[in-house]
Amino acid sequence: MLPEDHVERVGDPTTAQQAPPGRPEDGARRSAALVTAGIVLSRLVGLVRQRVSAHYFGTSAFADVIAAAFRIGNVVQNLLGEGTLSASFIPVYAKLRAAGRDDEAARFAQSALGLLIAAVLVLSGLGVALAPWVTLLVAPGFEPDKLAVTARLVRIVFPMTGLLVLCAWALGVLNAHRRFFLPYAAPVIWSAAQIAALLVAGSWLGQQGEPLAQALSWGALAGAGVELALLMERARPLVGAIRPRLTLADEWLREAIRRLPGALLGRGVIQLSGLIDTLLVSFLGTGANATFAYAQMLYLLPMSLLGTGEAAASLPEMAGYSADADTERRNALLRRRLGAGLSRTAVLAVPTMVALILLGRETIALLLQTGKFDRSSTERVAAVLAIYGFALLANASGRLFATASFALGDTRGPGRYALVRMVASTAVALALMQPLGVVGVVVGAMSAGWLEAVLLGRRTRRALGGLGLAQVRFGRLGALAAVNAAVPLGVRWLLGWGLGEGFASSPGGSALVLAALAASFAVAAPALGLFELRSLIGRGR
Repeated sequence: MLPEDHVERVGDPTTAQQAPPGRPEDGARRSAALVTAGIVLSRLVGLVRQRVSAHYFGTSAFADVIAAAFRIGNVVQNLLGEGTLSASFIPVYAKLRAAGRDDEAARFAQSALGLLIAAVLVLSGLGVALAPWVTLLVAPGFEPDKLAVTARLVRIVFPMTGLLVLCAWALGVLNAHRRFFLPYAAPVIWSAAQIAALLVAGSWLGQQGEPLAQALSWGALAGAGVELALLMERARPLVGAIRPRLTLADEWLREAIRRLPGALLGRGVIQLSGLIDTLLVSFLGTGANATFAYAQMLYLLPMSLLGTGEAAASLPEMAGYSADADTERRNALLRRRLGAGLSRTAVLAVPTMVALILLGRETIALLLQTGKFDRSSTERVAAVLAIYGFALLANASGRLFATASFALGDTRGPGRYALVRMVASTAVALALMQPLGVVGVVVGAMSAGWLEAVLLGRRTRRALGGLGLAQVRFGRLGALAAVNAAVPLGVRWLLGWGLGEGFASSPGGSALVLAALAASFAVAAPALGLFELRSLIGRGR
């Protein structure tokens, strides 16, 4: 909520930039398409990065080390970066711009940047100094030599993480100005730098083991620096100049800081839950952390499109709607925007869940099976990936519910439910990790994700008077799921019957099975009135 002396002015329909009636869905679709395009590009290059890394490291001990070190950096990035800024910085900045107060918005952005730089410097320094202890907390199941290697990588990863956190500030500014494509495509630079580092060190210089892992880490640090320079250059004209202001005198900065505890609780609990999963997996033997990381990466590819992308496109628009002083009209606009997002998410989740749950081996064989990543690695990762598939719709919907809460200034509710999620996930993982291994840990995360989504949905429905679910066509979604499952499974059976199981499980056979899934979606979704490929291409153009 904004400070009381500004509520009336910000909410005044004569000053707020209200979307014309009947137009919100068009803007939402364009925004979502741009976010999706940027994320698709960055994730595809990220997938190439993972394939190159899998070629050199497979599911070896060094793959475990890389997974743990980058996981630590990822936690800090998500804690201070995009997740927290989405809940605290973007809603305030977007409301100021919606009210036509551009000068105040620019000063607020510069003050936020100054505070963020100070936090990054302190935490990066602490991370480098305390790397051995941080590593021990995250991966206590590692052997001493493995822990030492991980700590050396963490000392490189922490400064890289600081640069990526600052990238999140630029992303917030660009998103609030409806510049969606570049912020989500920029990580291509980060991935490309790592690919180049692996190829130079691994193929040209013939490095292996720790030297190659360190080359990968230094490449990531360099890529983060180039990415930050690009995003800052694009954000600079939007805020006047990149002049960080280290001050707490800005009233809007104080408002954003008041939102931080709830946002940090929510993001902190989510990251803590992920760290606990990494900790538990570290006790499950060589290759367990790598298996967990590969499966999570493949799951996060669609999750970024369906959950993160839709939520990122929704937040500035929802924040603008929340400035409307007419509560009934505000809630109606928010319900319509939320329902449209849920509908798009559900339609695209259907074939993705089929690929993760039923066609995991084909997906992994096509995308990762190369070099040291062999058939046995594929089988290990496929079992974990199938469980992640059941979590996709819950986590994507939960992101949208949380986004609606953030737009309304509510960060504490999502924070409390994230805490419930962490407790539930850890309890189930502890109960199942011994009999089921990595699969048991992911079952805990999956079941807790559904619990959090239900709780967030109930809270959002009370706040808005509904969720806009009339826009979700449940019967047609069920028909789409049946077609999308039957066609590729039928093609898999025919390939095995006609050409043998060897070909059916090869990369070529896997490509045919997944092509059948894509074709069945391309035909069935428009036929059921759920998806129009031409409209998506038009929005992309």
